[in-house]
Amino acid sequence: MQRQRLTVLLIILISLLVACTGPTPVPTPTPAPPVVRDTRLGTFFFYWYACPKQECDASQLSVTPPGWLAPLPRDLDSRDGTAYSSLNYDWFEGELRDMRATGIDTVFPVSWGDHPHPWFRQDRLKVLVQANGILERPLAIGMFIDTTAQQAMYNDFVAEGYRFGTTIPQLPLADPRSGYFFYDRHIKGFFERIPRSMWATVDGHPLIITYTALCCTDLKLASELWAAVKTAFARDFGVTPWLILEDTWFTPEALAPGDGLRSIEQVADGRYSWGTALNGPTTRTLRGYTVSSAGPGFDNRRITGIVEPRTQPRELPPGGGVAADGAFLRASLAAIPPETNMALIETWNEWPESTGIARAAYRSLNGQPLPETFYMDIVREWRRGRGGS
Repeated sequence: MQRQRLTVLLIILISLLVACTGPTPVPTPTPAPPVVRDTRLGTFFFYWYACPKQECDASQLSVTPPGWLAPLPRDLDSRDGTAYSSLNYDWFEGELRDMRATGIDTVFPVSWGDHPHPWFRQDRLKVLVQANGILERPLAIGMFIDTTAQQAMYNDFVAEGYRFGTTIPQLPLADPRSGYFFYDRHIKGFFERIPRSMWATVDGHPLIITYTALCCTDLKLASELWAAVKTAFARDFGVTPWLILEDTWFTPEALAPGDGLRSIEQVADGRYSWGTALNGPTTRTLRGYTVSSAGPGFDNRRITGIVEPRTQPRELPPGGGVAADGAFLRASLAAIPPETNMALIETWNEWPESTGIARAAYRSLNGQPLPETFYMDIVREWRRGRGGS
């Protein structure tokens, strides 16, 4: 009987203890980590140089790359020259190897189609392809269509020769021949020269990035132009391209053209901003696809004929702050959100505007030489921090 009483007392005591302690505490949920995507890293590659004779004026540059004033140190074959030139196979190979070593996986050659200058025509792409093909891990190749060429082609066709600029007539998209200058004379020839195995793609769709819409008028018809380009591309290559348009294509008249026309947002697959090397980093998202752009700084004060020279010191972060070597690029890269699908470096080697990150004779704040790979190393460090290789 006594044992039963003890058992009852023990049960009561345990019940009282449980009641006093209250309900079992629920742990605070751990916030979900931010979405981190496998960000593609691309850059704009200019192949319009032909040193030592053409497009090779050192007085217009803030910094000079190897091969500009002296032979390329890694070029042991002089048969096609030893300079910084699209006529030189070894130059292409060296640039592509450096891109891959920097963590860049996609190259966007800046294309003007068949430019009057022989060293800047579509056939130079075959040398790029040849050099890319020997890399252990070839880069993916997308197209950057510099739409300044469309203005020049149009004027060459209907007016007084191959001309472009703010005082030159623009290409009217209302002209039924406008698509001819974009697709038949430019985009088609580019992709005919790049093997499909090297195409940069999104879900199988080859990448095209455009320059600004300053080439053209009648932007109400922009969606019809680019839809026609996609249709023609699918006819010739069996797939539609993945089209990333620059901000200036998204004008009010292009966004809401009326008359039963589609909005430009219904035709474009992505959107980005040109000018981040000068103005600071940007990020644009269109229908779930995010593109970020960043650059190292800008300086066009040495270019002959510039009416309104502009500069963004490489040593100052966007918006100002403490000066440090490479501060603008470091801060710009840090601003790229983790959910970015495509990150673009503006640029690899646009030397007259001083937006390049490739090898060059850079100087520190105090005027001392920096490693020629200084800006490549900044990008490489950022890339590794994002889990890239």
